[in-house]
Amino acid sequence: MKPLRYRISTALVMLPLVLALILSGCELSSVSDSEQIANVETIRAGTPSATATATVTLTPTTTTTSTATVGPSPTATVTPTATETPLPPTPTPNPALTGFSFCNQATAGSSGRFSAQLTDVAASGSPAFEQVTFRFDPGPDSAPVHAGASCVSASDALSTDGIVETASPYILRVELPGWLRDERFRTSAITQTLAFTTTRTIRGASLVTSADPVAGATLLIGIDQALPYRLSVQRNPTRLTIAVARSSPIVSSSDTLQIPAGGGKPTLAGPAFFLYDGDIWRLDDAGGAPKNLTDSPESETALAVSPDGARLAFCRAAPGLDPAEASLAVPGALWTMSASGGDAKPLSQVGVSCADPAFSTDGDTVAFAVDETGALPTQRAIFTVPAAGGTPQRAQAVGDEWSRSAPQWLAGGALIYAAQAEDGRSTLFLRAPGGEVIDVGAPILVGDGMTARYRGFGRPLASPDGSRVAVEALRSDTPGADMLILAADGSLLDTLGGQTVLPPPPTATPTAAPSATATLTPTRTPSPSATPDPSATAEPTATPTATDTATPTSTATATPEGTPTATPTVTATPQPEPPAEPEYSGPYWTRPLAWDDQGSLVYMTTLCAGTLVQDYQIYRWQGPKRSDLIATGQSITTSYGAASFVGGGMAYVAVEEPSPGPRGPLAVAPRSPAQIWLWDFERNARGKIFDAERGISVFGS
Repeated sequence: MKPLRYRISTALVMLPLVLALILSGCELSSVSDSEQIANVETIRAGTPSATATATVTLTPTTTTTSTATVGPSPTATVTPTATETPLPPTPTPNPALTGFSFCNQATAGSSGRFSAQLTDVAASGSPAFEQVTFRFDPGPDSAPVHAGASCVSASDALSTDGIVETASPYILRVELPGWLRDERFRTSAITQTLAFTTTRTIRGASLVTSADPVAGATLLIGIDQALPYRLSVQRNPTRLTIAVARSSPIVSSSDTLQIPAGGGKPTLAGPAFFLYDGDIWRLDDAGGAPKNLTDSPESETALAVSPDGARLAFCRAAPGLDPAEASLAVPGALWTMSASGGDAKPLSQVGVSCADPAFSTDGDTVAFAVDETGALPTQRAIFTVPAAGGTPQRAQAVGDEWSRSAPQWLAGGALIYAAQAEDGRSTLFLRAPGGEVIDVGAPILVGDGMTARYRGFGRPLASPDGSRVAVEALRSDTPGADMLILAADGSLLDTLGGQTVLPPPPTATPTAAPSATATLTPTRTPSPSATPDPSATAEPTATPTATDTATPTSTATATPEGTPTATPTVTATPQPEPPAEPEYSGPYWTRPLAWDDQGSLVYMTTLCAGTLVQDYQIYRWQGPKRSDLIATGQSITTSYGAASFVGGGMAYVAVEEPSPGPRGPLAVAPRSPAQIWLWDFERNARGKIFDAERGISVFGS
């Protein structure tokens, strides 16, 4: 007989083997059951944990809602107890979430049209994420199945797709623009809305066809919060998988630009002016009420402040028409008045409409854009007029193909402005003090070797002394925009945010995520744009049965006759994916925010193209190759509009509901609620100073 110590040791050695034999003979439990028996350390690994950072205790803010008749209402000042600016927490990387992000994503493969039948849909999960797999049967000689994915708010999905799962505040859009709507499409398994009962993060999926009658469809997946995701495709068999993390690395303090900071309230060093609800408003104190300077039946549409702060130049449109919604130019003229609001009078009325006024560096002249015909396509010209009144003068020749806009004054009386042609060309023109007009954009657009480096420009923004000008340059070879700094003669001084194309990573065999049996419950709610099979009359039923050692997944499968039936399918061994699309090194979008009086520029970079979350960095440019990082953050849905320096502080507009599309460019949404924030760099204080029920389109000081 063996000693007791020997028997205990033998039992301990055999225990793992016994457990392994028991587990190998069991079916995989449901997602909820698996989570109950999951190892504690695995669950912890699936939840990103925040790195400890300095915290700030804030006094709650009381905000008074503004009305259309009174204008934006003042917001009580937040008085934090600490002077240190909190930084967003850094999530601990989780290996299970490699490749997950908030960025727009695309699968590898061609961009042509493909013919394929969607044969089944399966939901599964793991401690770190949940996923939905769409299995396709491509037709002979068809192009590979390919797709793109983005995460949007339900309101954005409603405006772009027309149909959303209203119970979910956020939507994952999986776009298949090349999916031919042929017989294979019509016999696909998802001609109706599907609901998943065993996953908590992913609740369902629906199919919406595009307006193109030949090809295109979008899969909409509702989720309860903004979460990182990953889109992938596998071949043989073809499976498109969208995986969603169970938790988000974004916390309440992630959006630095909307976190009060500093030892006291930010202080306005002078008056700030902004357009709100068709009027010009003046704000003199961060905690006070603004003053409506115009309060007129006409709509003020553009605004400029003279260098000494004494005069305003603005564009005023005729009453009864909303310039933000009009397709043609709304009749208007250039006006001027004192900064206190009195002595308003017309300064110039040339052509049909007025836009983009700008004072010269000495304040003696105003440049502005004019739509001379009011016809489409819009073709604007640049005029100048003495600020004290006089005859307007055209800044360029008559009758060419260019439409000019956004004039900015440079040192010595030079003038730079953007220009676009009807055929899509774009450039920058510089009118020298002597009147000569130079195309300074052409040599920048065409890089070394006569290759097109950029396809166009944004709106130039000149420094207060006119010695520098910043402008966005839209890339031609990669998505997004760089920011260029030009000298007063139009020569290039610095390029910020440049991207380079990285080679695709080596092909690797993907590791299949732990899956669980998913109960797929199709509802009888057909998509209005889908084409249901008339012969499909029976409700599908799920009857999962035990199989061999492969993981069974309950799926809804469409038969050739169009009647969905539930059949267990054995998951095949994943095949290596084709090479991934090239990745880019560098930020997606870089744009100027505001120049200060010392010639430094504060600018923003957005790290990737995302339609919901904006992952940004704020820098201060001090000179060529000299930029200092001053803030980082992540914002959900909110984006950022116009900004302007007031003394040592920068005031900026936060837009709550920006227009659908990737975050990064200037946010302009006239109908969206917005706030004005002030960042006092001298006192390291930041706080919200106004709420507005509708958008603040222009800001100046």
